[in-house]
Amino acid sequence: PTGGKIVRRDNGEPVKKVAFVQCAGSRDENHLPYCSSICCLASIKQANYVRDQYPESKVSIFYIDLRAPGKYEAFYKKMEGDKNVKFIKGKVARIEQDESGGATVTVEDILGGGKLKESFDLVVLATGMEPTMKTGAVENVVLNDDGFMELDMQTVDGFIPAGVAGAPVDVTTSIQNSTGAALLAFQCGVVRRG
Repeated sequence: PTGGKIVRRDNGEPVKKVAFVQCAGSRDENHLPYCSSICCLASIKQANYVRDQYPESKVSIFYIDLRAPGKYEAFYKKMEGDKNVKFIKGKVARIEQDESGGATVTVEDILGGGKLKESFDLVVLATGMEPTMKTGAVENVVLNDDGFMELDMQTVDGFIPAGVAGAPVDVTTSIQNSTGAALLAFQCGVVRRG
């Protein structure tokens, strides 16, 4: 609807200040108690899009813990080195629409101490990944405490969890374990035909 431009929802103007709120509803005993593991990198990538599109823009990323394992750490470090990108460790307590049509974020700044209150043109919530299969929906399929399929289900005829069926994972990990699941399915077929 915006032709690829990152704009304010209220007036269609280019964004000057953008906030990314990590773990929105995740790592929360009242909603999703687990980490979805890919949200940090997705937000850092989106922050990079904002900075590329609007070089004068300012971005704040509010996080509890940042996860950028392996090769992704270099990308995180690149963004951390950008003078117009701030990483603020703290849990966001409130987001309210302000008079300008933007949003005001209130956060407990863990490293800096005290509360921060700042207005933004756009606030992006990094919400967690949720499983869609319900307990008992498919006979013999076992779900873990978070609602994802148990990964050790080789004994269940016809089911080999792959991708995000077993846990929140990124695309690369999903492809890797899906390939492994396909190979396991092939092995099971060969053993049965014997």
